[in-house]
Amino acid sequence: MPSEYTRRQFTSWFKETYPQEYYFFNKIESNLGKLYSNDYLVLNDGEFAEISIQIRKLEGDKYHLATNQYGAIFLGSLFKTILEEFNSNMESIVSKKIKDEFESKLAIKCSNCENLNLSGSRYCNNCGTGLDDVSTNHRKSER
Repeated sequence: MPSEYTRRQFTSWFKETYPQEYYFFNKIESNLGKLYSNDYLVLNDGEFAEISIQIRKLEGDKYHLATNQYGAIFLGSLFKTILEEFNSNMESIVSKKIKDEFESKLAIKCSNCENLNLSGSRYCNNCGTGLDDVSTNHRKSER
């Protein structure tokens, strides 16, 4: 195994050269800590565990993935990280789409205070200015 100095040099290089990969490596490592902290997979400080993943061909062109318990936890951590990132990104995209839909189709912007009001409102919910001047067809289109 590499020395602590070599490991730190590599980590610094990896972080600077491949920031996205470094980010995911840290997320996976974080999930490993959560998954490995149980009574069944005990590692002592400084101890290494080998991750073993093998593919076995079965009859009829079927394949079987075989792994030891450490490999199973590693794969679980890897896919947990991927799903967390995917869900986080989807949540962000959906939230933005909902906000944009509300602003573009269901809201009238007050010309006095720029507050968004529901379509069909007669007065601004914030400052009380009459919205009759603003056509109900006028919607906020700029961000």
